[in-house]
Amino acid sequence: MTTIQKRNRDRGKRHERAIAKLLRGRRLGVLGSHDVEDGKGLFSVECKSMEKYPKWFEKKIKQTIRNCASDKKPLLVIHKLKQKYLDDWVVIRMEDFLEIFNED
Repeated sequence: MTTIQKRNRDRGKRHERAIAKLLRGRRLGVLGSHDVEDGKGLFSVECKSMEKYPKWFEKKIKQTIRNCASDKKPLLVIHKLKQKYLDDWVVIRMEDFLEIFNED
């Protein structure tokens, strides 16, 4: 394994541990499975870490935040044309997600 590969792998592990801690869960770290199990057992969490978002994604995030009312949480829904709406992806900021996730 090269130095760059090891650095990327270690970065991924750190990211998984941080997310597991935020979700009061645990890092699984098993290839072929999800990365993190949340503390409530609700989600199959896949963690991805990158230096920067793709430009189109960054643009949509900024637009979502800019257009969000001050008393609301920004939520981005990504839809692929000619697909079912139930297959869309929902993107929410971690801070806002945790506020909802931790409600009891």
